[in-house]
Amino acid sequence: MSGLNIKRQLGLLYISNFMFNISIAGAAWVLLLVSDGYSLVQVGLAETIFHVVSLIAEIPSGMFADIFGRKKSLILSCVMSMASALVRGFYIGFPSILISVGFSALSYNFISGSDSALAYDSLVEADRADKYDRYISTQTAIYRISNGIATLFAGVAVIMGNRNAQILSLGISAVNMVFLLFLRENKVIEKKSSDSLAKRFRDVYKGSFGFLKGNKKVAGLIFRNALVGGIDVLLLFFLQAKLPMTGIPDCSLGPLLFIMSTGGIFGALAARKVKKTTLGKLFVFCISLALIGLVSEFTGIWYLMTIGGFVTAFADDLIQIRSDIALNQMVPAEQRATLISVNSFCFSMLMIVMSPLTGWIFSL
Repeated sequence: MSGLNIKRQLGLLYISNFMFNISIAGAAWVLLLVSDGYSLVQVGLAETIFHVVSLIAEIPSGMFADIFGRKKSLILSCVMSMASALVRGFYIGFPSILISVGFSALSYNFISGSDSALAYDSLVEADRADKYDRYISTQTAIYRISNGIATLFAGVAVIMGNRNAQILSLGISAVNMVFLLFLRENKVIEKKSSDSLAKRFRDVYKGSFGFLKGNKKVAGLIFRNALVGGIDVLLLFFLQAKLPMTGIPDCSLGPLLFIMSTGGIFGALAARKVKKTTLGKLFVFCISLALIGLVSEFTGIWYLMTIGGFVTAFADDLIQIRSDIALNQMVPAEQRATLISVNSFCFSMLMIVMSPLTGWIFSL
């Protein structure tokens, strides 16, 4: 890669992140299912299917990015997102929902690790690797803002109807794909272009799992991050169904969910200020906040539930950003996307157990 414009490269990744998370249908998928008459147990099952697919495809998708290219992986993520919207919007019945959820999981699989690897190695090529913490905290804030805006208009998705909401998501993904076409691939990928497919696969496989085998510190870091993230994701998902049961007006649901999402923005900003704090201490602090947030949801008091969601989102993004920075500094560039995908693999393993259990608990 020659003449890399790092500002343009990161700018395109910022735009893509915003568009990937701005879909009101994606942000309000629990609300859409419940409004269509599906139970919280079925919602929990759909979430389980999402993570079963993620579990199966997460590491292969990371290997795809390291073998064929991080840019190609991001584009494929958009294709999977479009397929998910098509199935959910034009086919009726719970089986079609599960198929749509599967495509949605694949869209996350192909972006997971790829965007981070593309950004980090681009910064390395530009001799700006020290700026990665600012990049990832900004990306996390963009995610929370875009997802928060989509959640704020969750009620609009219900008013529009499922099909129209999915068509809108389809259009957003198509536009996102256009922006991704202007990204530049990493040199570490381009150098492999003359190697055979078998050699590229062998190098990624041996390098990735050989690295993990000898690094217990990395495994612990990944597990702790996934645990806090799992609590946050499930809490915000099921609050879409639980908050209306407290007697709040329907028009208040979006703003309250948006307030909870802003907790992540503050967590992203705080991540820049705790560079010298050890990850062990940070985990204890963040898991404590996440558990306090979880307990608050059983009070049945809307403002305590909102505060609980806020502090859990804060804890999730704080630990996630510091873990992401530490992980990128540890892993070899040639297997970066694969090894970062292991983080999401662990997250999915936890969620397969936690999703139906949480759905059952919240349905009591």
